[in-house]
Amino acid sequence: MPVVGVITEYNPFHNGHLYHLHQAQKLTSAQATVCVMSGNFVQRGEPAIIDKWARTEMALRGGADLVFELPFCFAARSAYNFARGAIQLLERTGVITHICFGADTDDINLLQDIADILSLEPPEFRSSLKGFLSEGNSYPVARARAITRYLGEQGSGISLESLLHTLRGSNNILAIEYLRVLREENSSMLPVLIPRYGSSYHDSHPGTYASASAIRLRLHEQDWPQKVSPSLPTFSLEILKREFTRGRGPIGTEAMETALLAILRRTSTAHLAEIQDITEGLENRIKRAASMSNNLYELISNIKTKRYSLTRINRILLYVLLNVTKSQIRTFDQAGPTYLHLLGFSPSGQEILLKMKSICRIFLIHRVKDMFKQPPHAGYITARKMLELDIMATDLYSLLMAPPHRRGGKDYTTSPLFFSDTDA
Repeated sequence: MPVVGVITEYNPFHNGHLYHLHQAQKLTSAQATVCVMSGNFVQRGEPAIIDKWARTEMALRGGADLVFELPFCFAARSAYNFARGAIQLLERTGVITHICFGADTDDINLLQDIADILSLEPPEFRSSLKGFLSEGNSYPVARARAITRYLGEQGSGISLESLLHTLRGSNNILAIEYLRVLREENSSMLPVLIPRYGSSYHDSHPGTYASASAIRLRLHEQDWPQKVSPSLPTFSLEILKREFTRGRGPIGTEAMETALLAILRRTSTAHLAEIQDITEGLENRIKRAASMSNNLYELISNIKTKRYSLTRINRILLYVLLNVTKSQIRTFDQAGPTYLHLLGFSPSGQEILLKMKSICRIFLIHRVKDMFKQPPHAGYITARKMLELDIMATDLYSLLMAPPHRRGGKDYTTSPLFFSDTDA
């Protein structure tokens, strides 16, 4: 039975996402759709605009059958680690036949060629990458330039301008990493590409098919419903209105400002050096920046260099907030996803869950508290630590909301959402 997997953030769910889901189902003849979705913090190191349960509701109403949370330790990572964690999670369900993802191009062969370079790392590519890094380029820029040079030297026949354009597309970057990980994992899941329909990721003007970033910009404005309604399915607009009215959004990065500055000022430089992604003495720069900055914008501006992208700095600050260390991440990366935390399901999803119970290779969590009743055995300790990080992320995210929604423990008290067509 065809079952398609999609990797999502739905921050928030818009018309482009609805189109993608319908195309994924159509192109694969899937009888069920399984989403792996970022939790309360997303890949770019920012809090989601509304929480994971509201976004799960959007996914279910849009046609998803199962929604599982991508653990924080993979969700708020670089494109490769994000892709690796998500694909491993889909693979470990034991039921996925296809994986469907978007791109800013319809040339899957070009994306596969680039993915193969990243996976195999030919000596010529490695040498170019090292050279571009030594010039002070950030890793994404150095890598793009090294790939462009390598393919040009191989006489690929593709123009350098076309290659650079391909490597700048945010959807292309993730698509390349999905293809790379599928190869490295020797996955049986079949990749299906859906070219982006509508505005590019960086387009700041919402339309019928606007990017999520353009929509998020408008959500903080006074008359946001009128500005974003053309870009959203009716149910997404309704959920956003409900969440905002109740004080559960819109959540922005600036809400973390005071907490971050306080933590950075009280944390020693030695401990900062242990935080994930802080390398090459960056802890000293961060410590100085925390002392001289009045707000989050100044903090980021004082840290940023040509070598460190804004997204990487955002993720580092998020790791500081949650005290995520390099040793923790090494353990989690070695294990890969150790559980499937169910956020929501449909009647069709319920049938898939019954099948998964007999073949799933990792813990299947309906209620978080049940995980802590498991008898200790191989893999349990790592799974528990990974889950504890998710729980902490939810508890800290709650503090970004308005009272009375700041209480902790929501992962313990919130059951998976159930949605059927009769609920529409």
